[in-house]
Amino acid sequence: MKRYLLVLLLAVLPLFISAQEVVNQKISVNVGQGHDKLCIRFTSADNDRTYTYRDLNSENVTFYSSAVGFDPESIEVWRFDDEVRLNVAMVKTPVFKMSGMPMSPLEADFKLIIEGTPEFWRYSDWELYRWESFPGILVMDFLSYNIQSTMLKRLSYFVEKKGFAGKIHTFRELSGKTDWNAHNYKSKDLAAFFTMAQNENIVLTSAETYLRNTLVANGIIKKTEYGYSGDENTGLISLSQESSPYLRGLLLTHEGYHGLFYAAEGLRGLVYNLWDNLLPEAKQMWTDYLRTANAWNYDYENEYLLRNELLGYLMQQKDFGEYFDKIMFPRLLQRNEEAAPDYEADRESARASFVSMAGAIASFLNEKYNLSPGNLSYLRDVR
Repeated sequence: MKRYLLVLLLAVLPLFISAQEVVNQKISVNVGQGHDKLCIRFTSADNDRTYTYRDLNSENVTFYSSAVGFDPESIEVWRFDDEVRLNVAMVKTPVFKMSGMPMSPLEADFKLIIEGTPEFWRYSDWELYRWESFPGILVMDFLSYNIQSTMLKRLSYFVEKKGFAGKIHTFRELSGKTDWNAHNYKSKDLAAFFTMAQNENIVLTSAETYLRNTLVANGIIKKTEYGYSGDENTGLISLSQESSPYLRGLLLTHEGYHGLFYAAEGLRGLVYNLWDNLLPEAKQMWTDYLRTANAWNYDYENEYLLRNELLGYLMQQKDFGEYFDKIMFPRLLQRNEEAAPDYEADRESARASFVSMAGAIASFLNEKYNLSPGNLSYLRDVR
């Protein structure tokens, strides 16, 4: 009888698999430890594509045929500096379209997430990823700002908005109020939101319920006797397909640095120490920059948020000095005309202090994680 059931299962299983729509091919490559920058070349009969890979801490790198542009038949891997070939194989696994919302994330480098398009998603409204180089960070890519808001708007006001933080508001109370084009939340704040919702019998949207269950399933928050618990080192970031390609790259990099604030060992302490040594005039300018950004409504009195946001803005582009000159300082003058004479007097000293802080962070991340300002992707195209 057992043998009959086994034979029946083996006969039915291919029919089940073939009935599911394959939307992508996951390509897993184990490059081993001890490497510096690698070159990875995929080929088929009619195509080839080469990447460099720079993550010094991870043994594995994941690709998708949608990103490569074709279904590769072979792979070559060699060290960039001396061209020594490595004996490396690839493992391909089909990615299926899902009728329900996926709770298991796809591992991916930021380059693959930024360039991803909905036609290859498992679910129509969003896709769920795990940042492969920092697996404590989940990444959600949404079809639109509106869909993103159904899941994250109330959370954004609970965590970050001045005059709203610490309370879960109804969507009616938040009607007409903006949230973010992209989001970031540490595990501890996510747990606090869902604990309050449970203890105060607040009805969650289906998207919020999905988020809670997904965070639990992936170990970002944990169910406890009294609600949910979280930590300082894991979290969630998001972006939307509604953003332009340029903005998607900028926003994911900005939110990614917030993710590093959670997940990159030593970074949070460094940012706190650098903030303590930032010139007082620079601290005042930064606080005013958040305080006067009325559309953003940052909770600028939140010391943690103040530092985390500074990290994101310092490092989201290659040169913070250029951002200060062209965007931050002109906005400060426009928003707070009464303080303009003080800003002008302190401009050069504050600018130098900010640039020095950005340089110290860049040096730390380059040495420990091989990362650089303005780009958190470990993959690069070789043209």
